[in-house]
Amino acid sequence: MCQPPTTVQKILCDHGLGRRVQRVARAAAIATATTGLITEAAASDELYGFCHWAAGPGQLVALDSFYIGNLKGVGRVYQLTAVDTATRWAVMALMVGTPSGADAARFLANVVRRFRRLGFPVRAVLTDNGPEWVAKSFAAAVATKGLVQHRIPPRSPNHNAVCERFQGTALQECWRPAFHRRSFHGVRQLQAEADAWLVRYNTRRRNHSDFMRGRTPAEVLDSHRKNTAA
Repeated sequence: MCQPPTTVQKILCDHGLGRRVQRVARAAAIATATTGLITEAAASDELYGFCHWAAGPGQLVALDSFYIGNLKGVGRVYQLTAVDTATRWAVMALMVGTPSGADAARFLANVVRRFRRLGFPVRAVLTDNGPEWVAKSFAAAVATKGLVQHRIPPRSPNHNAVCERFQGTALQECWRPAFHRRSFHGVRQLQAEADAWLVRYNTRRRNHSDFMRGRTPAEVLDSHRKNTAA
């Protein structure tokens, strides 16, 4: 039961906003009304993040960049991330230095090729408003490939919760253990480490989120293949 110690807290409790999770859910509901993005937080009053729905692989691929750290002998290392919202299949690219629009465009081309090999073309991408994603070179790459770019509202990382959660998983399960085991002397070694971990993540690591329910991205992808064939 809410016991308001202050006048401000009493007003919040009177409006059903006494707890932080209630305030986040109300903000999610307002965003839903203004942007049309349906969220778990708006639907169930739980701090979950924005759940983007896609009918099939490649229909909406979430993109983001993630600062890993300043590694001795290598420099400032960034990770470019792509996660398919329908299957959670992920792609990572490592680079030294702050990503530019040209870097983002090259990463997009790589993601499109990867999904084409999986048998599902990319239709749309979801990004934040970072300089690499709003750059003219990236917009030109999106247009050239016939894709649609959706941008989340400024200062709203929970709108891209699929990427944010994956990057947290990569940090905990890939990078921190890797940095304890060995030293890295170049971006090729980092990319090889990421590629090896991604094989496990995409094909063997079971995801127990509400959406995945113990499945792997490969299993979800195979189920879409079977449904398409049927």
